[in-house]
Amino acid sequence: MTSDDGQRLRAVIETAVDGVILIDADGTVQTFNKACETLFGYAAAEVVGRNVRMLMPEPYHGQHDGYLRRYLDTGERRIIGIGREVAARRKDGSVFPIELSVGEAQQGDDRSFVGIIRDITARKQAEQELSDSLERLRAVIDTAVDGVILIDADGTVRTFNKACETLFGYPADEVVGRNVRMLMPEPYHGQHDEYLRRYLDTGERRIIGIGREVAARRKDGSVFPIELSVGEAQQGDDRSFVGIIRDITARKEAETALLLHTRELERLNRTLKRQSEDLERSNSELRLFASAASHDLKEPLRKIRTFGDFLLSEYGDRLDEDGQRYVEVMVDGATRMGRMIDGILAYSRAGLAELEIGEVDLAELWHAVCCDLDIQVEEAGAVISAEELPVVEGDAARLHQVFQNLLSNALKYRSPHRPLRISITAERRAAVPGRDECVISIADNGIGFEQAFAEAIFEPFKRLQGRKGVDGVGLGLALCHRIVRLHTGTIEAEGRPDGGATFRVVLPLRQEVRHG
Repeated sequence: MTSDDGQRLRAVIETAVDGVILIDADGTVQTFNKACETLFGYAAAEVVGRNVRMLMPEPYHGQHDGYLRRYLDTGERRIIGIGREVAARRKDGSVFPIELSVGEAQQGDDRSFVGIIRDITARKQAEQELSDSLERLRAVIDTAVDGVILIDADGTVRTFNKACETLFGYPADEVVGRNVRMLMPEPYHGQHDEYLRRYLDTGERRIIGIGREVAARRKDGSVFPIELSVGEAQQGDDRSFVGIIRDITARKEAETALLLHTRELERLNRTLKRQSEDLERSNSELRLFASAASHDLKEPLRKIRTFGDFLLSEYGDRLDEDGQRYVEVMVDGATRMGRMIDGILAYSRAGLAELEIGEVDLAELWHAVCCDLDIQVEEAGAVISAEELPVVEGDAARLHQVFQNLLSNALKYRSPHRPLRISITAERRAAVPGRDECVISIADNGIGFEQAFAEAIFEPFKRLQGRKGVDGVGLGLALCHRIVRLHTGTIEAEGRPDGGATFRVVLPLRQEVRHG
């Protein structure tokens, strides 16, 4: 080699991007280029002439001379002629990864070794970041609630997460490496490979990129419905597909139950419609009957009363005492029969006409009822008190009947032993979510009744012993009961013999309580 060749070689070594170290057979450094100075932080003068192990951390530091002697004695290669990734140590003691390739040169009996060194810190960091990212991805896949399956272009399963193991009953090692169609019942089992080939050849989508509801098969052979979404990934010429699987058994059962329920509701609605039509026809017939009864039944009674009164006025002096009493009984019976017919007609009509629902201010309604019965109130010497009364939802005219009957009852069944006192109060309460209701109580200190008859008094024509001497036909409370029920409310009574009575009416409430 000429002097020029030597200079050119040294120039190449000094300007090389990678580190270049030349050592002899004893491991003594002969050459340490500029790139090595940058890599290790040593000046060449600090390294040349010293053993190369100074650049190595443990265990390489203590083992290097042994490796070198073994190679020289036996030819056993650990790095020489092979190359590998090892660790190196800088002047400041820090350790970093390098890719080391070692070549051998021999001139006569002299043997030397050239090491080419490349710092792979950035690459190792990138690899570690990639490894960490893959670990995180694996953790996400393994902890996902939905099943995740990764298959290649041949349909071979590459990933089968924990959720899939739970869904299908297979451990991952029984599925990975096998065709994904093993998880499919017919017709999907036989058609899957054809779908995949068609997509790869033509791009025709059946599931990929679309998603749909299909059937899957467990290890035990049972079939269940799933929601399957498939995405595609491509790296170079390699294509893979990721399937996201959700068991929708519960949802499908709920949909089936809802469908059956809907059909049953439709059947019930048809039945109710027919019954409503039948009821409307019956109501029409009842309205005609009530109209006819009002005329045809009451007309003879009017004649009886009229001629009875005529007999008493024109021929009363010709009748003896018994004859006069008979005529009076006849007139009184006709009068009571007329009131009874009026009560029956009012009771029957209460359920025929539709309610005209609106806001009803009970304070105003109660005032109107008291005005209607002001003469009876004055005659009874009653003291009436009213607290705050609400606005309720109902038919004003019908509710007027209810409270008029209740007030009239309190006036009629007063005690002869004490002044009559009547009070009306209201209390708001929650019934069901979205609906509040109001309890209106009308209490008096009249003759009362036995609590055992608290339900019987609402039956038509039911009059209690001890109340017979009071004018009435026994339909007032029955009418109240019917009207309140039509308002989806309730009415109940509480009595105490000779201690008064309390009637409680429960009605839907829509507005805040107002002062009456």
